[in-house]
Amino acid sequence: MNRIKHIIIFGFAFLFSNFVYAQEYNPIAKQDAVVQAGNVRFTVLTPGLIRMEWTEDAAFEDRASLVFVNRNLPVPEYRKETKGGWLQIKTDKFTLKYKIDSGRFTDKNLRIEFDSDGTKQQWKPGMENTSNLFGTTRTLDGFDGTIMRWSTKKPITLEPGILSRDGWVLIDDSEKPLFDDSDWPWVVARPNKDRQDFYFFCYGSDYKTALKDFTSVAGRIALPPKFAFGIWWSRYWEYTDWELRELVDEFEIHDVPLDVLVVDMDWHITSKPEWYKDGKKIQDQAGEGIGWTGFTWNRNYFPDPKIFLQWTEEKGLQVCLNLHPASGIQPHEEKYTEMARAMGIDPNSKKYIPFDIVNKDFTENFLANVLHPMEADGVDFWWLDWQQWSTTNIPGVNPTFYLNYVFFSDMERRNEKRPLIFHRYGGLGNHRYQIGFSGDAFINWKSLDYQPYFTATASNVGFGFWSHDIGGHMAGESTPELYTRWIQFGAFSPILRTHCTKAGNQGGIERRIWAYPLEYFYAMRDAFQLRKALLPYIYTAAREAYDTGIS
Repeated sequence: MNRIKHIIIFGFAFLFSNFVYAQEYNPIAKQDAVVQAGNVRFTVLTPGLIRMEWTEDAAFEDRASLVFVNRNLPVPEYRKETKGGWLQIKTDKFTLKYKIDSGRFTDKNLRIEFDSDGTKQQWKPGMENTSNLFGTTRTLDGFDGTIMRWSTKKPITLEPGILSRDGWVLIDDSEKPLFDDSDWPWVVARPNKDRQDFYFFCYGSDYKTALKDFTSVAGRIALPPKFAFGIWWSRYWEYTDWELRELVDEFEIHDVPLDVLVVDMDWHITSKPEWYKDGKKIQDQAGEGIGWTGFTWNRNYFPDPKIFLQWTEEKGLQVCLNLHPASGIQPHEEKYTEMARAMGIDPNSKKYIPFDIVNKDFTENFLANVLHPMEADGVDFWWLDWQQWSTTNIPGVNPTFYLNYVFFSDMERRNEKRPLIFHRYGGLGNHRYQIGFSGDAFINWKSLDYQPYFTATASNVGFGFWSHDIGGHMAGESTPELYTRWIQFGAFSPILRTHCTKAGNQGGIERRIWAYPLEYFYAMRDAFQLRKALLPYIYTAAREAYDTGIS
């Protein structure tokens, strides 16, 4: 009887641990929160947040957008009245005034008055927010500290955030694509018509309430599984199965904790003799360098991937594999025949299957035929290392954001484990799908100096879980002192993941802390062990971020 009770309790605990964090939202606001007057509609979402819509045909949008997914909130107290042809809506925090039947929102027919820490303020359309505290940006790829070294040579530009010393922020959602209402919500373009769709936040210096309001309508901050806050090993290197086993043994021998094993792109086939012409690699059918995209295990390095993944599970390690999916499914891939047939392509044609993440038919077949079988073998999550074009076939949808949505929500809807992705930032709303990969920064003190600010500021859009290449990625002064200080910063960062490149003459970069002089090794090991000891507290803080919007 006791055994049955334990099984029931364990089963309930497992289900609860997954379902309690499922992000289920309702984009349709309660009717009592809605005030409509002709071609305008106002939705009072919280005492300090109102949605303002104007459309040419009075047909308003109730579907979720890529940013705003949940409008079904408790209706705050407010009053509405009409005076002298002006509609007034008043909450405890603001008074909105709109001149009835005056058309599109302009600085002549719409204003919002509010109190900001004892100072009366007024907002009108077109006003500039002069003191925004910024959010984050897609990546630190190519940045040397704050300066882009690869191309523009200009300082980094962060996107605006929710918080501003002006005490208010306006988010224009007018052109953002929408989600449909299918079982697995899918992106669709906005109707092609003239419209305005604004969200106005007013909060003074009450930044915590601003973030709570934002995550109430834009979705909760993702709560990664506990292991994600442990210690990660990652390096761009052609590891074999046995080399990774030896590496894990070295962690144990040197009493260094380890939770996550990231295997960069060389887990899959990256090179074949027939892929070279005149000593240079050819391009694949997608026009990319052949072998950069891959979905087939390299059996020279991993003779039996399933056995390897069983071993990592026995060691208590979570495994993450790198993906560069831009080239789609090429004819040399192991799963090409299944994918070609699923997509209505004759496998004998050897025609590649383009990667089209916004095509639901392609995506469902890609996941079912290519990735889910590897997950069943033991791959825990994916590093979505997208580096190509920034648009898709649907206007306004960038592939970074949508890859994040697809991979996260696919895990969520299957409900087999807590969703987790590892990728660059895709824009406002991406806080629902984490964690972030900040990209390939240069190895120097300037990069380390910038990362604490960059990490903290991202919380202004709810993106609180950046993972940096601890130690830096490439071309720099990889000294013991710098690496030690970077790891010490990493111990108090959202994610602690060491990394570096193998490219060119950079193959000598050392990331195994026991390979450094003893004084540095002891300091770095202390940092790793402290991080491990702090893990329960960090995880608790992550849960608080999920609940409060403060990350």
